[in-house]
Amino acid sequence: MSFLLKLFKKTKQFNVTFCGLDKAGKTAIVNYLIYGEFKDTIPTMGINREVMDLPGIQFNIFDLGGQEDFRPMWSDINEKSDGIVYVIDSTDHLRMDESKKILYDVVNIQNKQGIPVLILLNKIDLPDRINRVAFIERFGFSNLSASWACFETSAKTGEGLFQAFTWFVNQIKGGKK
Repeated sequence: MSFLLKLFKKTKQFNVTFCGLDKAGKTAIVNYLIYGEFKDTIPTMGINREVMDLPGIQFNIFDLGGQEDFRPMWSDINEKSDGIVYVIDSTDHLRMDESKKILYDVVNIQNKQGIPVLILLNKIDLPDRINRVAFIERFGFSNLSASWACFETSAKTGEGLFQAFTWFVNQIKGGKK
């Protein structure tokens, strides 16, 4: 490809938010996507913004702090998103109901109609986790109004991330002309 074609090649930009309860692994997943390996993280205070360049597309990633104090900020960011990634700690059985309530709030209130929602059941490398089938049954996803998919993942090993984000990128690219 000539220099001029490369210079003027159009890159589509997409805004993507990562949300979920605190300690679910949102920042660890973002780091794995960007750096290709696990990196230790600290709790997100507010919003972290990252940029991820892929062939022909650019993701502006908004990693939203999951602590209760930061959740009121989510709606402004989510309403401007082209896709939402909702991360759930698959080992946090005590907060599954809280996570379900927040997920439904995000999907049914805080997002534009028709954008994809990627649900990541994270930390599958740990014992005593809920599996995908039990999780989907417990959360009753037949009531969700969005295009969604749920994948089991690990931010430590990268397991499931390639498949999850292949689905997500294809959904986003197909939805925005």
